[in-house]
Amino acid sequence: MEQKVAALLSLALAVITDRLLTIIALGMTFALATWIMNNPDWVRLATFGFFCVSVFLPVLYKERKREQTISNPVPVQGNDAF
Repeated sequence: MEQKVAALLSLALAVITDRLLTIIALGMTFALATWIMNNPDWVRLATFGFFCVSVFLPVLYKERKREQTISNPVPVQGNDAF
């Protein structure tokens, strides 16, 4: 029983962490976009593009990995199946 609770808590923390990373990345992207709008320049735009790719690709990779783990759960064996 304790293993099931620990697994559930681990899954909940992983979901919260993924969503929190996405929210923080969105906030930082918004702040950088407002900085670019203050004084538009090609260097700032290139920095913005590089930042967006370097921040969102790892987050998307982590979310996709988590979705694959959820869609392909490990089968439970023994008495813990019910």
